[in-house]
Amino acid sequence: MNEIETALSQINNFQFVHEHLFTSGQPTAEELQLIKEYGVSTVINVALTDAEPHLEHEDKICLELGLNYIQLPISWEMPSDEQCLLILDMIDHLVQQQMVWVHCSQNRHVSSLIYLYRQYYMNMDMPTAQELLHQVWEPNDTWTGLIHAVALQLQGRKATEEIKMAMINPDHFA
Repeated sequence: MNEIETALSQINNFQFVHEHLFTSGQPTAEELQLIKEYGVSTVINVALTDAEPHLEHEDKICLELGLNYIQLPISWEMPSDEQCLLILDMIDHLVQQQMVWVHCSQNRHVSSLIYLYRQYYMNMDMPTAQELLHQVWEPNDTWTGLIHAVALQLQGRKATEEIKMAMINPDHFA
């Protein structure tokens, strides 16, 4: 690990997902500078502006550093499965072309999303994805329910795609 990688791995609840995707709790302005130096081009923040901790004027700091900044807050008490699907699809789209850093205040919101991302977008087995999730936290009832609701929708998508493939190529399941 080089110096920047070592410093980035010290950010609260840091997780390396793959070479184009990283997650953590709230980075500082100095850590955002390191994130930029490392080659990340987009920062996605799913925390509310009053989350603790939060970085005041994070949007401005990112823009001054030349980072794309996207804030799509997810409610802690009443998270929306539609918002989660939007964020997961956006992450999947962005990582095809660039390096992305996704964070919230403690990496709890994000690690729950990345648990699903690992399973449904990376085809990681559930026990491994769950172990990585539990390195950050054990989801509470609200977030466990959200994870199950989003997982059902992602399973439905996957089944629909398999049916489409079978219709296009009848030997798909052979």
